[in-house]
Amino acid sequence: MKQWMAFAAGLCIVGLGATQPPAVAAEPKPLELILEDQFERKANLTDLRGQVVILVFGDRRGMDACRTLGEQLHVCWHPTAKGQPPAKAQTAPVVPLEGLKPGQVAPNVVVIPVACCGKVPTALRGTISRQIAKGCPDVVVWLDYTDTMKNLFGLSSGETNVVVIDTQGIARWKFNGTIDQTNMDKLVQTVQTLRREGVK
Repeated sequence: MKQWMAFAAGLCIVGLGATQPPAVAAEPKPLELILEDQFERKANLTDLRGQVVILVFGDRRGMDACRTLGEQLHVCWHPTAKGQPPAKAQTAPVVPLEGLKPGQVAPNVVVIPVACCGKVPTALRGTISRQIAKGCPDVVVWLDYTDTMKNLFGLSSGETNVVVIDTQGIARWKFNGTIDQTNMDKLVQTVQTLRREGVK
């Protein structure tokens, strides 16, 4: 179920058989998501507008799987990153879109790992941030200390969780659990569709 969309249901009977027109489905709104990274800097999803964003998130038990999936997804849209050290891999160019007119720019695809740390006391957050910074000095990791991702999108413990955000900041696809080939194909297709939607 897409938790970021609200749908009205059916016709409501009012009085003696009178009916009220069905409510109009609410327009999806840009996601407001502000976390912090392992360097204790503010991480605001709004700063990534204009790009298709893939958030790969999981709890401590799922971080290895999330790391593997995140690297796979980054290489999917940045193939020259394959086999490169993390710092260099992050600078690899995005694959172009076919059929663009001169001057049109294909949106980048940004894959961001999000560590769902649970509700951690403020006093301990610095220690966790430093540990993650030491282990991942060249790849930005967003840290969720308030169960924000779980509350917004659900969380499959010990597995990968993915949400795809379009160029306007609207969540358009999500999946909780180990992604099989069918859902990987859906993910890739969704991202490519959103890239085309976002062409300027």
